[in-house]
Amino acid sequence: MKQAKKIFTRILMNNWGGIDHQVLCLNEYVNLFSGKSGSGKSSVMDAMQVVLYGSVGNDFLNRAADDSANKRSVLSYLRGEQKDGTANRENQDFYAHIVLEIQDTGRKSYTCIGAVFEVGKNDMDLKRFRFFSHAGKIPEDEYVTVSGIPYSIAQIQKLVHEREQSEDAKSRGNVNRIYPSREAYLNIVNDIIFGYVDAGRFKTMQKSAIALRMTKGTSQFIKDYMFPKSKEDTITAISEQLAAYREIKERVEDLEKQITLLEEVQAHDRKLTLAKAEQVKTETLLRILEIENRRVQLLSKTEEFSNTCEKIAQFEEQIKDLEMTLNGKREELIGVRTELRASDFEKKKEDLTKLQETIRLCGNEAREWGELLKRLNRWNETDGVCEYVSNPLCNLLEEIEERNITEENVNGLKKRLKETYESIKSEVEELKAERRRVEADYQEQKEMLEDLQNDKKHYSKEVKVVRRKLQEELSARYGRTISVEVFADLFDITDEAWRNAIEGRLGRIKYGLIVEPRYALDAANIFRGMKKREYETVDLINTAAIQRDEPQAMDETLYDAVKTDIPYVDFCLKRYLGHIKKCETVEELHEVKDGVTQDCYSYSNYMFRHLREKDYRYQTIGRKVSKKQMQELEEGVYRLNVELIRLGGEISELEQAEDFERLQTYDYETMLQKSNAASRLKEYYEEEARLSEEIRELQAGTRVAELKKQEQSLNESIRKLEQEKNGVQKEVTNYSATKGKQEQDIKELTEYLEKLEEGFVPNAELKETVLAVIDKGNEYRFEREQKKTFEQLRSQEEEEFKQRGDAREQFNKAFPSYDFSPFEKDNTAYDELLENCKQNFEPKYKAEFDKQYQLIYQMLRENVIATINSEIKEAKRHRREINAMLSEIRFSDSIYQIDILPTDDEKRQFYEMLTAEELNMKVIDRDMEGQLSFGEDAFYQKYEAQIKRLTDKFMPPKEDEPSARERHKRDMEKYADYRTYLKFSMYEQTEDQDGNIKKNYVDDMAGRDSGGEGQNPKYVALLAGFAMLYHQQTNRDTKIRLVLLDEAFSKMDKERSEVCLAYARKLGLQLVVCVPDERLQSLVQNVDCVYAFRRANNRISMIHIDKGAYLRMIEGEADEEENSDAVTVAHRTE
Repeated sequence: MKQAKKIFTRILMNNWGGIDHQVLCLNEYVNLFSGKSGSGKSSVMDAMQVVLYGSVGNDFLNRAADDSANKRSVLSYLRGEQKDGTANRENQDFYAHIVLEIQDTGRKSYTCIGAVFEVGKNDMDLKRFRFFSHAGKIPEDEYVTVSGIPYSIAQIQKLVHEREQSEDAKSRGNVNRIYPSREAYLNIVNDIIFGYVDAGRFKTMQKSAIALRMTKGTSQFIKDYMFPKSKEDTITAISEQLAAYREIKERVEDLEKQITLLEEVQAHDRKLTLAKAEQVKTETLLRILEIENRRVQLLSKTEEFSNTCEKIAQFEEQIKDLEMTLNGKREELIGVRTELRASDFEKKKEDLTKLQETIRLCGNEAREWGELLKRLNRWNETDGVCEYVSNPLCNLLEEIEERNITEENVNGLKKRLKETYESIKSEVEELKAERRRVEADYQEQKEMLEDLQNDKKHYSKEVKVVRRKLQEELSARYGRTISVEVFADLFDITDEAWRNAIEGRLGRIKYGLIVEPRYALDAANIFRGMKKREYETVDLINTAAIQRDEPQAMDETLYDAVKTDIPYVDFCLKRYLGHIKKCETVEELHEVKDGVTQDCYSYSNYMFRHLREKDYRYQTIGRKVSKKQMQELEEGVYRLNVELIRLGGEISELEQAEDFERLQTYDYETMLQKSNAASRLKEYYEEEARLSEEIRELQAGTRVAELKKQEQSLNESIRKLEQEKNGVQKEVTNYSATKGKQEQDIKELTEYLEKLEEGFVPNAELKETVLAVIDKGNEYRFEREQKKTFEQLRSQEEEEFKQRGDAREQFNKAFPSYDFSPFEKDNTAYDELLENCKQNFEPKYKAEFDKQYQLIYQMLRENVIATINSEIKEAKRHRREINAMLSEIRFSDSIYQIDILPTDDEKRQFYEMLTAEELNMKVIDRDMEGQLSFGEDAFYQKYEAQIKRLTDKFMPPKEDEPSARERHKRDMEKYADYRTYLKFSMYEQTEDQDGNIKKNYVDDMAGRDSGGEGQNPKYVALLAGFAMLYHQQTNRDTKIRLVLLDEAFSKMDKERSEVCLAYARKLGLQLVVCVPDERLQSLVQNVDCVYAFRRANNRISMIHIDKGAYLRMIEGEADEEENSDAVTVAHRTE
């Protein structure tokens, strides 16, 4: 028995595109629309889609035609707009309809669905339209009044109301409606009228079919449309439980984090305490060792002090004996000298001694006088200085040299010397100033010469610095090198006669910095930030503003004497030189507003002036270095260098006068005395000879000689005794110093030892340890080791203190609500909280967590895992059904099949768990409270890790933002979808003569098969997909079978096309296929209804072709009359 279904029997269009009024009849199987591109086939397809999808958007219009130059809209279709800009229904108000008539072969009834539009001539968009449906066929008047005007919305509403009483409206849901919204329309159409079709899949598949665009590949198409997502809501069942589980899980994790952080604090605190205790022990050992060492040192110092005291006593006794001997010798010497004084000899000897001292002093004065005269003579003898010595000064110098010493001469000489020195000093200052000026010129010209020799020009340091900074910042801002140039470097002077005038009139402008106009504003902003005073001498030219103003140059101006090939520089030259007239005479200057002569006489602002020489002294302007200027600079540098050497020599000669004698420390009496010293010295030498002779005569007597000898002997004895006494006294002094130091050391040692022992009660065991070390003589090594240990412990203490502080900070940052201080001296608060967590909170939360996890696992297994398991099984069963269906269509020696395998991505980890045999067990052990017993659950034991990971995937996010919740919902739906864990594909199966089966996967061949072989699997999958879409409805109502194909089978040969059409017929699908005329002959054998589309004068006509007559005509069997009847025009629009 033939299965009942719903067939689209007719299509009606009133005022749509190039169609004024047209009704097309459709066959229940294959309907073919043939025509050239632009003949109107796609217009009918678009009209059908408006009604099928209940949409007036343009997202589906012309999907296959792909007319990118002619973007269509429903409104443009209604007005009949054409590519040439005209419109069939332009500047008029009208009504329009699109209606699809559907026959239910089971109920033997009809239903119509459609859209009615009311369009105003000034409407810019659709304002009034309604979707409607009604029972029964298209009315006989085809929605057109007797006056030929299509129905309005009100008239359609009246018709719908009338159809409520028709036979077709009985025993069905109310389909006679004008719908208030698109949603209301689609609910009735997709459910009651179409037979409960999934609206989303239906629209997407139809849009894919029309243009055959499987943009994500055949595999994705199979997944989306042949294996639909489960409608079971497994997410809601587990969401609430997951939220509770997450809350307790977070509590447990929070508690575990507290315990971990607190244990870290406690561990560092214990290490800190241990390090401190070890430090105390080490300090005690070192203190005991130091006390014992100090006691030994004190004993040794006491013994040394006693020895020193004995030595001092021995030396003091020896000093007494020597003193007694010395006293005797001294008394004896006094007697000898008394006897010698009684004679004249001694007196004469004393006179001689006094005279010899006088001679010494007088000799010194004579030598000083000679040296003074030499110093004074330098004024006349030194080159350069002698030129400043006047005749009066020369005369006075001669008077002094001849010992004509008067008070007048001395004072006059001092005055003249001072005046001469001041004159020389003034001259030196002037020479130094001159040298500074010359040196500045020398340096400037030398630097300029060096720059020219390096093919560079000499610019000021400030210009160079600003230029470099501007270039660096502009280049960094634009990511490429931006040049900053000096204005003078960008143009040349063509008439050298006017060079000085141009250089002088431009002045500092020629040193101005310049950039391309597009960078001028950025450069100005950067330059503004350079606020140092030295940059006040630098200018930045606004090339953008000058170029914008486009200045022009007058005739006979300085602009005529310059040239450049840079447009914006040329504008600058016109701005600065284009108004300065070239003049020869003052009269010519008088006649112009601004002018200059070749000799740099300038006139501007009603003022005559000479241009500053420094502005044109050196050649600056020009793109190349001037050889003439380089030669001039070389000569100038040489001349200035010679001048510097000369000035330096003169200054050096004159600066000697700074050290010349100026008699500042001499007065008249002093000079007079020193000048007479030589004559007095002669008299003193004569007196000395006389006294010496008299003393020799006295010494010739016997008693005097004996007394002299005795005196000499006693002096020698006294000298030796005093020397010995001094040596012993020195020893006493040294030992006394040692004694004092020893006394101080003993005092300090005693006080230090008392301080060490004060309040200190050494540990007996530690003291025994130290004494044993001392007995073995290892105290120094022991002390070294203990000090090293102490330093290590101190470092350890510091490190643990820091680590404890860091651990506390980490805890307090994570849990600020406790309000703990990281600087607590002891760790009591942290230790008590840790103990409390371990004893009270952890067991409570752990138990609650385990209980909650058991509930989650139970729900996950029974609601999610079990559902996915059954859906995977159902998908594999469904695949077998599809493959059985696909095996009935054969292309030559091959068929197409669907394959389902585990996915290759990270979700593969869950596949084995979701398909585990353990899920088929009927009995699940439970504890006394009805919870799962994990210990007895083989499934849980085997897949514990995967279960926990899957649980985490379903865990709600902590964030409360709607976007986060929406993302999580999508993720949950993805992981609850059985298709997530599967990979769908289609392959071509071939079998050779030996029975060997080969599989070629379609998506792998997509790049190789660009022709008919590539379209085969797509059409097979598409048709099978539609068959599954229409077969998988849950109710028993009849269903539509419609498939729209535009530009179909374009790359397939006749044989493959025939197989696809036969397959569609076998599946019971109703096809509407659009093809170009050249495909009609190859397809007509396998279609049931054919319309030929033609367009003329912006009007579309549709010709119904009789298939049988057409085939006989092709084969040449029909007579001429039958050939003329092969085509008939059905509702043709002229």
